[in-house]
Parts: sequence; structure tokens; C-alpha cells
Amino acid sequence: MRRWYPLVLFALAGCTVTPDPVTPTDLETAGGGVYILNEGLWGQSNASLSLYDPQSQIVQQNLFSAANGRSLGDVGNYILSRGSVAYIVVNGSDRIEIIETRTHRSRGTITLAPGVSPRQLVVMNDSVGLVTNLYDASVSVLDFQTFTERARVPVGPHPEGIAIASGIAFVANSDLGTGRSVSMIELATLSAIGSLDVGENPGDVLTIDGSQVFVLCAGSYGDFSDPDDDTPATLITIDATQRRVVDSIQIGGHAFRMASDGTSRIYISGSGAVLRIDTRNPGIIETFVAGEYYGVGVDSATGDVYLSDARTFVVPGEVRVFSGSGIEKGRFEAGLVPGRFAFVRQ
Repeated sequence: MRRWYPLVLFALAGCTVTPDPVTPTDLETAGGGVYILNEGLWGQSNASLSLYDPQSQIVQQNLFSAANGRSLGDVGNYILSRGSVAYIVVNGSDRIEIIETRTHRSRGTITLAPGVSPRQLVVMNDSVGLVTNLYDASVSVLDFQTFTERARVPVGPHPEGIAIASGIAFVANSDLGTGRSVSMIELATLSAIGSLDVGENPGDVLTIDGSQVFVLCAGSYGDFSDPDDDTPATLITIDATQRRVVDSIQIGGHAFRMASDGTSRIYISGSGAVLRIDTRNPGIIETFVAGEYYGVGVDSATGDVYLSDARTFVVPGEVRVFSGSGIEKGRFEAGLVPGRFAFVRQ
């Protein structure tokens, strides 16, 4: 099994790779599609955005650069689509790009303080969002109308994932692999109201029905060169209304990415196989697809599962598409280190 951690890409900064140029015949998207956010390599400002059309099976690469005449930036870490807008967190450039999903053109850029290293984002409404800052132990309050940072809310060390449920933002504090807490921010006042103890190394966070929050804890690596002293990944369930942990399921390995189908199923990658858990019966863990995959996304409209393979991290990655029953439907090449997906409806 490959042993990786999302920040391992920092070590690849010495490898220079230039993405292939793009010459799309039509930058506008009529019926939506699937955005693939390609991280690129640390320090090289070669993050990129790909778009896959499931109907035609056509892939367009480097969309942001083609539409805007400039680089997306340094390390594309997270993407979220809402209505006709997509929000892209560019980690190494300390900024958030907001684009129109039909044209892929920028509506505006929010630039944060140098070195805060934004990681993951949630949208409260059309005007306000929240983004975690890895190296500032904070969550920035974003204004999407003025494209500015309104305020910062202190949280735990090295925050990663964030999700909203029952009027609370739940923030996973990874502490670069040694953290064990989730901070809570009350949305009505945008103030910190406490924290919960969870498993080791919490990262991705999601909610399905607005009342339960799921936190994927990758487990401790201990001595990175010695797998025998590791602790396994766990999936933690939080009752958002009661603000307490109500379940913990051992996943195994060091799973660090997850996505929901929008109903009850969670797909988890990073443990030597893609696992599926039905939150209505969380005691049963299915192997959905064997193999090591870097990223996972689920199209809630079709149930199709998108899995990314970063390959060697210095050549373009590959995305494979599976039906909800685990049958491969196709595969295509993406950009450098494809890591996150967003599903666009026009």
C-alpha cells in the first residue's frame, strides 16, 4: 500500500512539470458537467481545472487558464459548486477564486494573508462563506459580494475539513497528523463555542441530512517509516443537535478522503480500497472498488462515483468513473494530481 499524506506534495516542489496547453473549441458549458480540480505541484503555480461531460465523454483541460488568461495558482486544494458559481480554494496562493460555471470566468478573487494556507470551504449563503486556514489555526469569514475577508474565528491547530449542520460549523483540527479535536462555530454569532474529542488526525468532514456530521480521521502515522506503529483510520459520527460524538467506526489503513451520494452512503478512499458505508447501517463496511485512489467524488443525480489516481504525482493523473453498483463506465486523463470533484448543473 502506498503511504501518503495530502501534504506530501510539498516534497515534490523540485520537479518541474508544465501542463499541456488547452485549445477548447467552446469554453461555455451548456448542460453542466464534472469539474476536476488538479492540485499541481507545490511552488510551481500549475494547479488546473478540468471539465468532463458525462454525455459526450469529452474532457477539456486547463479551463481556468483558457477562460481567464492567467494561472489558477499554486495548489488547488478544494472546489465546491453551488448554483451557477464554483468556489476554488488555492492553498499555496492563499486565495479563493469564484468562477461562473457556464463560462469558467472569474467573478472575483478573495486574497487572504500570506501564509495562512486555506484548505477547505463551505458556503453559508450567496454572500458569506467559511474557509479553514491550515497555518493560522483559524476560519476566515468570506464576503462573496465584496470579495474580502470579513473576520477570522480561532479554532484548533491546523484545521482541514469543515461542514455545517444545525446552525454550527464543525471544523476538523488535524494538527498535521496529531490532532484529535473538532471545533464548533456558532453561525448566528460567528464565534467559537467549544470543541469535541474525536479520533486521531481528523480531516474531511461532511453532513448528509443536516443533523449528523461525519468526520474522517486518518489515524496517526507515528514514525512515518514504520507502519507497525500506526493507528487506523476511523469514521466519527457527531449528533449536531446534541453536539456530541455518538459513534466511531474503525476503517483501517489511513483513509483521508470521503464523499457522499447525497442520501445515506459515504465513499472513502485511501486505505487500499474504496469503501462504502451506509449511514443507516454503519456497522457494515463494503469494499466498493479495490485499489488505491487519491480522490473520490459522487454525482448525487446519477449515483456515479468518480475516483482519481494521481499516478506518480508528476505526470497527469487519471479519473475512473463507476456506476453505483461498482461497474466501471469509463476513464479519462486529467491534470497533475487530480484531487477534488464538483458536479455542475446548469
